[in-house]
Amino acid sequence: MIPLFTISLMICGCAPAIIGGGAAVVGGALVKEKGVAGSLSDTQIATKVSVGLYQKDPDLHARVNVIVQNGEVMLTGAVPTNEMHLDAVRIAWEVKGVKRVIDNIAISEGASLGVYAKDSWITTQLKSQLLFDKDIQSVNYSIKTVSGNVYLMGIAQDQKELSTVIDYARHIEGVKKVTSYVHLKENLE
Repeated sequence: MIPLFTISLMICGCAPAIIGGGAAVVGGALVKEKGVAGSLSDTQIATKVSVGLYQKDPDLHARVNVIVQNGEVMLTGAVPTNEMHLDAVRIAWEVKGVKRVIDNIAISEGASLGVYAKDSWITTQLKSQLLFDKDIQSVNYSIKTVSGNVYLMGIAQDQKELSTVIDYARHIEGVKKVTSYVHLKENLE
């Protein structure tokens, strides 16, 4: 029996990046609100969901993005059929440790290369703004942009920080909508 981690490395074909990324997860987790154990658990959940998508259908894996924060799985992307959509959500719920599945999968053929490039540029701009704002703990946020829709996950120090992050996102050219699944630190304690 091949270990799940080995399967995920074979799927990605990028073992050095994954192994190096693992060190980044542990190192970055020391700063994150959820700590090392929370980061590793989220990484394990994300890996299991991704492997499940790949095992069901490599095309499903290619079309659906998986982000995990505090046991909450956010699925984004576009699939051509309702069946693929339901498969992706079901696979996410089947993974042990999943507390919530946030379904942002569209039923369509997907975005063009131009749309993907614009989405990447929006995400890069927002991540840069958060990184250089000394009043924001940028490491506590995950950001995904799909067809101009910005999805935020993570833990905000307070409502003021969250409002600032949302405001930054709303004022980036090309952003159509901002959806926040960010929790306030005070509500987690």
